[in-house]
Amino acid sequence: MNIVNIIILAFVGVFALIGLIVGLVKGFTRVKSWAVELLLCCSVCIAVSTFALNKMTGSTPAIIALALSVSLVCIFMLLFEVFRKSLSKKIEKRKQLSYYKQYDEMEDNTEKILSALGTEDKKQYKKLTKRKFKQSGGAWGVVDKIFGGLTLAVKGFVIAGMLAAITLAVLEFARLTGEGGKLYSSLGGIYSNRIWLLTKNYIFDFLFVFIVMLCIKFGYASGISSCLWTVAVIGLIVGSGVLAFNLAFKVDEFVSVAVSLEGKIADKLAGVAGMLESIGLTTLKLSKIIIGIIIFLLLLIVDIIIAVFVPRLIDRARDGVIFRGVDGVIGALVLTTFISGILLVVGAVANAMHDLAFMNVFNAYFEKSAVATYIYDKNILNEFGLLKNIPLINMLG
Repeated sequence: MNIVNIIILAFVGVFALIGLIVGLVKGFTRVKSWAVELLLCCSVCIAVSTFALNKMTGSTPAIIALALSVSLVCIFMLLFEVFRKSLSKKIEKRKQLSYYKQYDEMEDNTEKILSALGTEDKKQYKKLTKRKFKQSGGAWGVVDKIFGGLTLAVKGFVIAGMLAAITLAVLEFARLTGEGGKLYSSLGGIYSNRIWLLTKNYIFDFLFVFIVMLCIKFGYASGISSCLWTVAVIGLIVGSGVLAFNLAFKVDEFVSVAVSLEGKIADKLAGVAGMLESIGLTTLKLSKIIIGIIIFLLLLIVDIIIAVFVPRLIDRARDGVIFRGVDGVIGALVLTTFISGILLVVGAVANAMHDLAFMNVFNAYFEKSAVATYIYDKNILNEFGLLKNIPLINMLG
Protein backbone atom coordinates (compact mmCIF):
# COMPACT_ATOMS: atom_id res chain seq x y z
CA MET A 1 0.00 0.00 0.00
CA ASN A 2 1.55 3.32 -1.09
CA ILE A 3 1.51 6.62 0.77
CA VAL A 4 -1.45 8.03 -1.23
CA ASN A 5 -3.65 5.07 -0.27
CA ILE A 6 -2.68 5.57 3.35
CA ILE A 7 -3.53 9.29 3.16
CA ILE A 8 -6.96 8.56 1.65
CA LEU A 9 -7.74 5.90 4.25
CA ALA A 10 -6.55 8.24 7.02
CA PHE A 11 -8.73 11.03 5.58
CA VAL A 12 -11.82 8.79 5.61
CA GLY A 13 -10.92 7.37 9.02
CA VAL A 14 -10.50 10.80 10.62
CA PHE A 15 -13.91 11.91 9.33
CA ALA A 16 -15.49 8.73 10.68
CA LEU A 17 -13.75 9.11 14.05
CA ILE A 18 -14.82 12.74 14.40
CA GLY A 19 -18.38 11.71 13.54
CA LEU A 20 -18.27 8.93 16.13
CA ILE A 21 -17.13 11.29 18.90
CA VAL A 22 -19.63 14.03 18.03
CA GLY A 23 -22.45 11.48 17.69
CA LEU A 24 -21.70 9.96 21.09
CA VAL A 25 -21.97 13.43 22.61
CA LYS A 26 -25.10 14.59 20.76
CA GLY A 27 -27.09 11.35 20.50
CA PHE A 28 -29.16 9.93 17.67
CA THR A 29 -32.21 12.13 18.32
CA ARG A 30 -30.17 15.27 17.64
CA VAL A 31 -28.33 14.26 14.45
CA LYS A 32 -29.29 13.73 10.80
CA SER A 33 -29.23 10.14 9.55
CA TRP A 34 -29.32 10.72 5.78
CA ALA A 35 -25.93 9.02 5.23
CA VAL A 36 -27.12 5.77 6.84
CA GLU A 37 -30.33 5.95 4.80
CA LEU A 38 -28.28 6.54 1.64
CA LEU A 39 -26.01 3.59 2.39
CA LEU A 40 -28.94 1.25 3.05
CA CYS A 41 -30.86 2.38 -0.06
CA CYS A 42 -27.85 1.89 -2.33
CA SER A 43 -27.01 -1.48 -0.79
CA VAL A 44 -30.51 -2.83 -1.43
CA CYS A 45 -30.67 -1.36 -4.96
CA ILE A 46 -27.27 -2.84 -5.87
CA ALA A 47 -28.25 -6.23 -4.45
CA VAL A 48 -31.58 -6.31 -6.30
CA SER A 49 -29.98 -5.18 -9.56
CA THR A 50 -27.16 -7.71 -9.28
CA PHE A 51 -29.35 -10.72 -8.57
CA ALA A 52 -32.59 -9.89 -10.39
CA LEU A 53 -32.70 -6.94 -12.79
CA ASN A 54 -29.71 -7.97 -14.91
CA LYS A 55 -31.65 -11.04 -16.01
CA MET A 56 -34.48 -8.90 -17.46
CA THR A 57 -34.61 -7.22 -20.84
CA GLY A 58 -36.23 -4.14 -22.32
CA SER A 59 -37.32 -1.12 -20.28
CA THR A 60 -38.64 -3.17 -17.33
CA PRO A 61 -35.41 -3.23 -15.28
CA ALA A 62 -34.94 0.52 -15.75
CA ILE A 63 -38.44 1.29 -14.49
CA ILE A 64 -38.04 -1.10 -11.54
CA ALA A 65 -34.60 0.27 -10.58
CA LEU A 66 -35.68 3.92 -10.68
CA ALA A 67 -38.94 3.24 -8.85
CA LEU A 68 -37.15 1.06 -6.29
CA SER A 69 -34.59 3.76 -5.50
CA VAL A 70 -37.31 6.37 -4.92
CA SER A 71 -39.42 3.95 -2.85
CA LEU A 72 -36.50 2.86 -0.68
CA VAL A 73 -35.51 6.46 0.02
CA CYS A 74 -39.05 7.18 1.22
CA ILE A 75 -39.22 3.98 3.29
CA PHE A 76 -35.89 4.45 5.05
CA MET A 77 -36.50 8.15 5.66
CA LEU A 78 -39.85 7.30 7.24
CA LEU A 79 -38.47 4.41 9.32
CA PHE A 80 -35.61 6.49 10.71
CA GLU A 81 -37.92 9.41 11.48
CA VAL A 82 -40.33 7.11 13.33
CA PHE A 83 -37.43 5.55 15.25
CA ARG A 84 -36.05 8.99 16.13
CA LYS A 85 -39.39 10.24 17.48
CA SER A 86 -40.08 7.00 19.33
CA LEU A 87 -36.64 7.06 20.96
CA SER A 88 -37.05 10.73 21.82
CA LYS A 89 -40.36 10.03 23.61
CA LYS A 90 -38.86 7.14 25.59
CA ILE A 91 -35.92 9.29 26.67
CA GLU A 92 -38.24 12.12 27.68
CA LYS A 93 -40.36 9.77 29.79
CA ARG A 94 -37.25 8.38 31.46
CA LYS A 95 -36.06 11.91 32.21
CA GLN A 96 -39.42 12.76 33.76
CA LEU A 97 -39.20 9.68 35.94
CA SER A 98 -35.67 10.70 36.92
CA TYR A 99 -36.92 14.19 37.74
CA TYR A 100 -39.63 13.00 40.09
CA LYS A 101 -37.28 10.53 41.73
CA GLN A 102 -34.68 13.21 42.39
CA TYR A 103 -37.40 15.60 43.49
CA ASP A 104 -38.32 13.17 46.27
CA GLU A 105 -34.66 12.92 47.20
CA MET A 106 -34.45 16.72 47.34
CA GLU A 107 -37.40 16.77 49.74
CA ASP A 108 -35.53 14.32 51.98
CA ASN A 109 -32.43 16.50 51.68
CA THR A 110 -34.38 19.50 52.98
CA GLU A 111 -35.08 17.71 56.23
CA LYS A 112 -31.45 16.60 56.50
CA ILE A 113 -30.25 20.15 55.80
CA LEU A 114 -32.47 21.57 58.50
CA SER A 115 -31.22 18.90 60.86
CA ALA A 116 -27.63 19.69 59.96
CA LEU A 117 -28.23 23.37 60.60
CA GLY A 118 -29.73 22.55 63.98
CA THR A 119 -26.64 20.59 65.01
CA GLU A 120 -24.30 23.09 63.28
CA ASP A 121 -22.72 20.29 61.24
CA LYS A 122 -21.03 22.39 58.53
CA LYS A 123 -19.52 19.47 56.66
CA GLN A 124 -22.86 17.71 56.39
CA TYR A 125 -24.53 20.95 55.31
CA LYS A 126 -22.02 21.57 52.47
CA LYS A 127 -22.30 17.98 51.30
CA LEU A 128 -26.07 18.16 51.04
CA THR A 129 -26.30 21.61 49.42
CA LYS A 130 -23.69 20.85 46.73
CA ARG A 131 -25.67 17.96 45.26
CA LYS A 132 -26.49 18.59 41.61
CA PHE A 133 -29.93 18.04 40.16
CA LYS A 134 -29.46 16.10 36.88
CA GLN A 135 -32.01 14.31 34.70
CA SER A 136 -31.02 11.02 33.12
CA GLY A 137 -32.30 9.21 30.05
CA GLY A 138 -31.36 5.86 31.60
CA ALA A 139 -30.87 2.90 29.27
CA TRP A 140 -32.65 4.73 26.43
CA GLY A 141 -30.15 7.56 26.79
CA VAL A 142 -27.31 5.07 26.34
CA VAL A 143 -29.02 3.66 23.23
CA ASP A 144 -29.40 7.22 21.94
CA LYS A 145 -25.67 7.92 22.37
CA ILE A 146 -24.59 4.64 20.76
CA PHE A 147 -26.83 5.07 17.72
CA GLY A 148 -25.79 8.73 17.47
CA GLY A 149 -22.13 7.73 17.41
CA LEU A 150 -22.68 5.03 14.80
CA THR A 151 -24.84 7.32 12.66
CA LEU A 152 -22.34 10.18 12.54
CA ALA A 153 -19.44 7.75 12.08
CA VAL A 154 -21.20 6.42 8.98
CA LYS A 155 -21.91 9.99 7.85
CA GLY A 156 -18.25 10.92 8.20
CA PHE A 157 -17.25 7.78 6.31
CA VAL A 158 -19.76 8.41 3.50
CA ILE A 159 -18.92 12.12 3.10
CA ALA A 160 -15.15 11.58 3.08
CA GLY A 161 -15.45 8.48 0.90
CA MET A 162 -17.63 10.23 -1.68
CA LEU A 163 -15.34 13.27 -1.80
CA ALA A 164 -12.31 11.05 -2.36
CA ALA A 165 -14.10 8.86 -4.93
CA ILE A 166 -15.43 11.80 -6.96
CA THR A 167 -12.01 13.47 -6.95
CA LEU A 168 -10.33 10.29 -8.17
CA ALA A 169 -13.00 9.79 -10.84
CA VAL A 170 -12.59 13.34 -12.17
CA LEU A 171 -8.80 12.97 -12.27
CA GLU A 172 -9.08 9.70 -14.16
CA PHE A 173 -11.58 11.07 -16.67
CA ALA A 174 -9.27 14.06 -17.23
CA ARG A 175 -6.51 11.56 -18.17
CA LEU A 176 -4.23 12.95 -15.47
CA THR A 177 -3.68 9.59 -13.76
CA GLY A 178 -3.34 7.31 -16.79
CA GLU A 179 -0.07 6.30 -18.39
CA GLY A 180 1.71 9.44 -19.51
CA GLY A 181 -0.47 11.64 -17.30
CA LYS A 182 1.01 14.20 -14.91
CA LEU A 183 -0.24 12.36 -11.83
CA TYR A 184 0.40 8.82 -12.99
CA SER A 185 3.54 8.31 -10.91
CA SER A 186 1.85 9.34 -7.66
CA LEU A 187 -1.79 8.25 -8.15
CA GLY A 188 -1.72 5.66 -10.94
CA GLY A 189 -1.45 2.70 -8.56
CA ILE A 190 -4.75 3.55 -6.83
CA TYR A 191 -6.77 2.64 -9.91
CA SER A 192 -5.54 -0.95 -9.90
CA ASN A 193 -6.40 -1.36 -6.22
CA ARG A 194 -9.12 -3.99 -5.58
CA ILE A 195 -11.11 -1.65 -3.36
CA TRP A 196 -11.26 0.97 -6.12
CA LEU A 197 -12.12 -1.58 -8.81
CA LEU A 198 -14.97 -2.84 -6.60
CA THR A 199 -16.44 0.53 -5.65
CA LYS A 200 -15.97 2.61 -8.82
CA ASN A 201 -19.02 1.02 -10.48
CA TYR A 202 -21.32 2.35 -7.76
CA ILE A 203 -20.14 5.96 -7.43
CA PHE A 204 -22.84 7.28 -9.77
CA ASP A 205 -25.44 5.06 -8.07
CA PHE A 206 -24.72 6.85 -4.79
CA LEU A 207 -24.87 10.23 -6.51
CA PHE A 208 -28.22 9.49 -8.14
CA VAL A 209 -29.82 8.17 -4.95
CA PHE A 210 -28.41 11.16 -3.05
CA ILE A 211 -30.02 13.54 -5.56
CA VAL A 212 -33.34 11.68 -5.19
CA MET A 213 -33.03 11.97 -1.41
CA LEU A 214 -32.44 15.73 -1.66
CA CYS A 215 -35.44 16.13 -3.98
CA ILE A 216 -37.73 14.26 -1.59
CA LYS A 217 -36.48 16.14 1.47
CA PHE A 218 -36.68 19.62 -0.06
CA GLY A 219 -39.85 18.86 -2.00
CA TYR A 220 -41.62 17.65 1.14
CA ALA A 221 -40.29 20.51 3.27
CA SER A 222 -41.39 23.24 0.85
CA GLY A 223 -44.49 21.52 -0.48
CA ILE A 224 -46.13 21.95 -3.86
CA SER A 225 -47.92 25.07 -2.62
CA SER A 226 -44.61 26.90 -2.05
CA CYS A 227 -43.28 25.76 -5.44
CA LEU A 228 -46.41 26.91 -7.21
CA TRP A 229 -46.36 30.19 -5.33
CA THR A 230 -42.73 30.79 -6.39
CA VAL A 231 -43.77 30.28 -10.01
CA ALA A 232 -46.77 32.56 -9.42
CA VAL A 233 -44.54 35.33 -8.00
CA ILE A 234 -42.27 35.12 -11.05
CA GLY A 235 -45.40 35.30 -13.21
CA LEU A 236 -46.61 38.36 -11.28
CA ILE A 237 -43.30 40.18 -11.82
CA VAL A 238 -43.18 39.35 -15.53
CA GLY A 239 -46.86 40.23 -15.89
CA SER A 240 -46.29 43.54 -14.13
CA GLY A 241 -43.55 44.39 -16.59
CA VAL A 242 -45.69 43.52 -19.60
CA LEU A 243 -48.69 45.41 -18.20
CA ALA A 244 -46.63 48.48 -17.30
CA PHE A 245 -45.15 48.92 -20.76
CA ASN A 246 -48.45 48.17 -22.49
CA LEU A 247 -50.06 50.91 -20.41
CA ALA A 248 -47.22 53.34 -21.12
CA PHE A 249 -47.18 52.70 -24.89
CA LYS A 250 -50.82 51.97 -25.77
CA VAL A 251 -53.23 53.58 -23.28
CA ASP A 252 -54.08 57.18 -24.21
CA GLU A 253 -54.06 58.52 -20.65
CA PHE A 254 -50.50 57.31 -20.05
CA VAL A 255 -49.35 58.27 -23.56
CA SER A 256 -50.50 61.84 -22.88
CA VAL A 257 -48.43 61.82 -19.66
CA ALA A 258 -45.45 60.65 -21.70
CA VAL A 259 -46.00 63.47 -24.23
CA SER A 260 -46.08 65.97 -21.37
CA LEU A 261 -42.87 64.49 -19.97
CA GLU A 262 -41.26 64.71 -23.42
CA GLY A 263 -41.86 68.45 -23.48
CA LYS A 264 -39.98 68.79 -20.19
CA ILE A 265 -36.96 66.67 -21.08
CA ALA A 266 -36.61 67.45 -24.81
CA ASP A 267 -34.46 70.56 -24.23
CA LYS A 268 -32.28 68.77 -21.67
CA LEU A 269 -31.64 65.88 -24.09
CA ALA A 270 -31.12 68.07 -27.17
CA GLY A 271 -27.38 67.43 -27.06
CA VAL A 272 -27.76 63.65 -27.24
CA ALA A 273 -30.87 63.54 -29.45
CA GLY A 274 -28.85 62.46 -32.48
CA MET A 275 -27.21 59.62 -30.56
CA LEU A 276 -30.58 58.45 -29.24
CA GLU A 277 -32.10 58.46 -32.75
CA SER A 278 -29.16 56.45 -34.07
CA ILE A 279 -30.24 53.57 -31.85
CA GLY A 280 -33.91 54.06 -32.71
CA LEU A 281 -34.81 55.87 -29.49
CA THR A 282 -36.70 59.14 -29.80
CA THR A 283 -37.41 61.43 -26.87
CA LEU A 284 -41.06 60.32 -26.97
CA LYS A 285 -40.08 56.65 -26.78
CA LEU A 286 -37.70 57.45 -23.93
CA SER A 287 -40.52 59.25 -22.11
CA LYS A 288 -42.79 56.24 -22.56
CA ILE A 289 -40.06 53.95 -21.24
CA ILE A 290 -39.62 56.16 -18.17
CA ILE A 291 -43.38 56.11 -17.54
CA GLY A 292 -43.37 52.32 -18.05
CA ILE A 293 -40.56 51.90 -15.50
CA ILE A 294 -42.41 54.06 -12.96
CA ILE A 295 -45.60 52.02 -13.43
CA PHE A 296 -43.62 48.79 -13.17
CA LEU A 297 -41.97 49.90 -9.90
CA LEU A 298 -45.39 50.77 -8.44
CA LEU A 299 -46.77 47.38 -9.49
CA LEU A 300 -43.63 45.71 -8.14
CA ILE A 301 -44.34 47.17 -4.68
CA VAL A 302 -47.75 45.50 -4.80
CA ASP A 303 -46.13 42.25 -5.96
CA ILE A 304 -43.68 42.34 -3.05
CA ILE A 305 -46.48 42.90 -0.54
CA ILE A 306 -48.41 39.96 -2.00
CA ALA A 307 -45.23 37.82 -2.14
CA VAL A 308 -44.61 38.47 1.57
CA PHE A 309 -48.21 38.10 2.77
CA VAL A 310 -49.40 34.98 0.92
CA PRO A 311 -46.60 32.65 2.14
CA ARG A 312 -47.75 33.37 5.69
CA LEU A 313 -51.20 32.09 4.77
CA ILE A 314 -49.58 29.03 3.17
CA ASP A 315 -47.55 28.42 6.35
CA ARG A 316 -50.71 28.65 8.44
CA ALA A 317 -52.44 26.20 6.13
CA ARG A 318 -49.43 23.85 6.44
CA ASP A 319 -49.91 23.85 10.22
CA GLY A 320 -52.70 21.39 9.58
CA VAL A 321 -51.37 17.82 9.54
CA ILE A 322 -53.50 16.69 6.59
CA PHE A 323 -52.74 19.71 4.40
CA ARG A 324 -49.01 19.60 5.25
CA GLY A 325 -48.84 15.89 4.50
CA VAL A 326 -50.65 16.08 1.16
CA ASP A 327 -48.85 19.28 0.16
CA GLY A 328 -45.46 17.82 1.09
CA VAL A 329 -46.00 14.50 -0.67
CA ILE A 330 -47.12 16.20 -3.89
CA GLY A 331 -44.17 18.63 -3.65
CA ALA A 332 -41.70 15.76 -3.18
CA LEU A 333 -43.25 13.80 -6.06
CA VAL A 334 -43.21 16.76 -8.48
CA LEU A 335 -39.65 17.83 -7.65
CA THR A 336 -38.30 14.26 -7.82
CA THR A 337 -40.05 13.63 -11.14
CA PHE A 338 -38.80 16.93 -12.59
CA ILE A 339 -35.16 16.42 -11.55
CA SER A 340 -35.23 12.75 -12.64
CA GLY A 341 -36.52 13.86 -16.02
CA ILE A 342 -33.67 16.33 -16.36
CA LEU A 343 -31.13 13.66 -15.42
CA LEU A 344 -32.61 11.27 -17.98
CA VAL A 345 -32.34 13.88 -20.74
CA VAL A 346 -28.76 14.79 -19.74
CA GLY A 347 -27.89 11.09 -19.59
CA ALA A 348 -29.38 10.47 -23.04
CA VAL A 349 -27.35 13.33 -24.51
CA ALA A 350 -24.17 12.03 -22.83
CA ASN A 351 -24.93 8.54 -24.09
CA ALA A 352 -24.92 9.86 -27.63
CA MET A 353 -21.14 10.17 -27.19
CA HIS A 354 -20.84 6.67 -25.67
CA ASP A 355 -18.77 5.18 -28.53
CA LEU A 356 -16.32 8.07 -28.84
CA ALA A 357 -12.76 7.25 -27.77
CA PHE A 358 -12.46 9.82 -24.99
CA MET A 359 -15.58 8.35 -23.26
CA ASN A 360 -13.98 4.93 -22.65
CA VAL A 361 -12.83 5.85 -19.14
CA PHE A 362 -16.23 7.28 -18.25
CA ASN A 363 -18.07 4.23 -19.63
CA ALA A 364 -16.07 1.93 -17.33
CA TYR A 365 -17.86 3.41 -14.31
CA PHE A 366 -21.16 1.88 -15.45
CA GLU A 367 -20.09 -1.73 -16.12
CA LYS A 368 -21.78 -3.00 -12.93
CA SER A 369 -23.86 0.05 -12.05
CA ALA A 370 -27.21 -0.76 -10.42
CA VAL A 371 -29.24 2.44 -10.90
CA ALA A 372 -27.18 5.09 -12.70
CA THR A 373 -26.74 2.76 -15.67
CA TYR A 374 -30.43 3.36 -16.46
CA ILE A 375 -29.69 7.08 -16.61
CA TYR A 376 -26.71 6.66 -18.94
CA ASP A 377 -25.86 3.60 -21.05
CA LYS A 378 -29.25 1.89 -20.57
CA ASN A 379 -31.22 5.13 -20.60
CA ILE A 380 -34.96 4.48 -20.65
CA LEU A 381 -35.54 7.39 -23.07
CA ASN A 382 -33.30 5.71 -25.64
CA GLU A 383 -35.27 2.50 -25.10
CA PHE A 384 -38.48 4.29 -26.09
CA GLY A 385 -36.76 6.34 -28.81
CA LEU A 386 -38.07 9.63 -27.44
CA LEU A 387 -34.97 11.68 -28.29
CA LYS A 388 -34.14 10.32 -31.73
CA ASN A 389 -35.24 13.49 -33.54
CA ILE A 390 -33.21 15.94 -31.47
CA PRO A 391 -30.51 17.43 -33.81
CA LEU A 392 -27.80 17.52 -31.11
CA ILE A 393 -28.16 13.83 -30.35
CA ASN A 394 -28.19 12.95 -34.04
CA MET A 395 -25.08 15.06 -34.57
CA LEU A 396 -23.21 13.52 -31.61
CA GLY A 397 -24.33 10.05 -32.54
